Amino acid sequence: MKSNYNIQEVKKKNGTTVYKARVFLGRDALTGVDRYTTITCNKKSEIKLRATQKINEFIAHGSTTIRQSSVFKNFEELAWSWFEGYEQTKSENSVETMRSLFRVYIIPALGKYKLDKITAPLIQSIINQWVKNTNTATKGKRAKPKGHAKNVKLLHGTIRRILQHGFELGQVDNNCAVLVRVPDVKDEDDDKIKYLNDEEVTKFFAYLKGLDNSYKNVFDMSLYMFLIATGLRISEALALEWQDFDFDKALVRIHGTMTRKGNLQTKTKSKSSMREISLDSTTLDMMLAFKNRSTVEFMNKKMYDIKSVFPSSVGTHSVRTNLMPRLKKHYEASGVTDVGFHGFRHTQSSVLLNAGADYKEIQHRLGHSSIKITLDTYSHLAPDKAKETASVFQEAAKKLGFGS
Repeated sequence: MKSNYNIQEVKKKNGTTVYKARVFLGRDALTGVDRYTTITCNKKSEIKLRATQKINEFIAHGSTTIRQSSVFKNFEELAWSWFEGYEQTKSENSVETMRSLFRVYIIPALGKYKLDKITAPLIQSIINQWVKNTNTATKGKRAKPKGHAKNVKLLHGTIRRILQHGFELGQVDNNCAVLVRVPDVKDEDDDKIKYLNDEEVTKFFAYLKGLDNSYKNVFDMSLYMFLIATGLRISEALALEWQDFDFDKALVRIHGTMTRKGNLQTKTKSKSSMREISLDSTTLDMMLAFKNRSTVEFMNKKMYDIKSVFPSSVGTHSVRTNLMPRLKKHYEASGVTDVGFHGFRHTQSSVLLNAGADYKEIQHRLGHSSIKITLDTYSHLAPDKAKETASVFQEAAKKLGFGS
């Protein structure tokens, strides 16, 4: 019988602290599925009481979260029923992404249909239209429409899981989505890794160094250079506090992320994301100089002991959405490709690979859970290494008497 739960401390954007715990309620008597709920309290001491209340409510309701007498009027009601279980097991960012997919794609397409009217041909026609829109946009070089390439398979998979949920509840006779297939999507840009090549990196930072020495510009340049030097996800970088740096040992410890809503989560994307990254002397000197500049900036505002490495104007952790407009302006003004924040991560991998770095070390720096992810994602970003390999073979072949 599962009964343990971990209490997580979360710092909100406004600087306040709340406590969260994912609590195991029990096994659903109707579906046989383990049920959980997430509890949020202002005080850590309140978690245990609230957890006990939720477990007792679950038992009193017949050990099920399903309203046994209710029947879903349409697909939308079923979808949100599935979503309730989904949000109990996923991170805040994943939940918000799924909520967006619901709002923009799934509910407008299928929400009003009664469950007995949902058929494989209907779902197939919706999927086909999304793919058609994508292929048409790619051919005509127009902006991507709703349902562009990287979303189509995810949307289909989500519809399939929703209908499976309905089948398990006895609300639909079968999961017709399993009969649907996703046609090939010709949107090459969705599968293309976006990064800055060597020439663009040089051009970009030459532009940044030419800007005035305002704190905002120093902040931006330090953040961008740090991301390229470490390969961190932007959510990981914005979660950093100065106590995570060990300047004597030349390393930084990664153990948290900033959510899109501005909450600091003390857990990372995966276990392998909790890591220590070695820093080069140039990056160390840059970050130490930025720390001193940032300290003076906030002291002038009568704000002391700012913990965040990349703080907002009020001293709390910055949020990615607030920094994106500035990044886009810098890309445009410098005349290089807009690769977003994630492009800095890809850029570091390209630089390391072409410099001869080991894939296993790159896996560690990036926090990938598997070496396969690193190989599948980045092996094609090292054209220089491919040429080097050909040269190595040529020299070895000569010794073996290969060729003329």
